[in-house]
Amino acid sequence: MIDIVLLVLKIGILVLLYLFIWQVVRMAVGNVRNPAGAAVAPDVALPEGARPVPVFTPQERETRREERASERTIAGDSLDFSGIINPRLVVEESPIVPAGVIFPLDGWVTVGRAASSNIVLDEHFVSSTHARFVPRGQLYFVEDLGSTNGTFVNDRLVTEAQLGLDSRVRIGETTFRYEE
Repeated sequence: MIDIVLLVLKIGILVLLYLFIWQVVRMAVGNVRNPAGAAVAPDVALPEGARPVPVFTPQERETRREERASERTIAGDSLDFSGIINPRLVVEESPIVPAGVIFPLDGWVTVGRAASSNIVLDEHFVSSTHARFVPRGQLYFVEDLGSTNGTFVNDRLVTEAQLGLDSRVRIGETTFRYEE
């Protein structure tokens, strides 16, 4: 009697195993025929008042961005503060440069030990081409150029960071404050 029960259990387990394998193969074939990116959305009722998200081409998106930017100004002109801001780095502390020295940021400015750098810091912890300050639109960014000891903005190690008003940039043992 026990032999018959065990045989029935074995057959039942084998049937379940074959059903499981059949389901996995069926799903795999379905995914090959209809990949997830091209999956057909099920018929789901949208919440009341909801609209489907429109799909725009990159050119249409760019046009919409420009229209929104002009709508945000009073006269429809784009805002440009470049004539009244004066981006600069002010030395806060350094073993080499006196505190209070101002370095104006006009275009790309490189920092390093090399004589070809715009700001030369002859310190032990500064690489020959350590970092650069880059304007993007009306904003300035600092980019680490693969230095050994890193570039820090507000005491955080960064490879690239946008500079805000009064951001502290540390290169080697020199700390700069970004001002406009």
